[in-house]
Amino acid sequence: MNDTIVQEVRDIRAAIAAEFGYDRTKLIAWAREQTKQRKALGDTRPNKKLETAGGAVVSPVARKRRARVVRASV
Repeated sequence: MNDTIVQEVRDIRAAIAAEFGYDRTKLIAWAREQTKQRKALGDTRPNKKLETAGGAVVSPVARKRRARVVRASV
């Protein structure tokens, strides 16, 4: 079974690898340099917070823990 999305991701990954001559060291160095440049310019993307209807910030894990029923063994 051919999944078009998976194939597209594989094609893009192959193109990126070819661009850096299949050298991971070059790819990682490029990525680190891009990160440095973005930080030097001041990354202005806003931090998104998790919001609920009540306005309180509660993680999904905390909500799940609260919802568990504790059973006592007899």
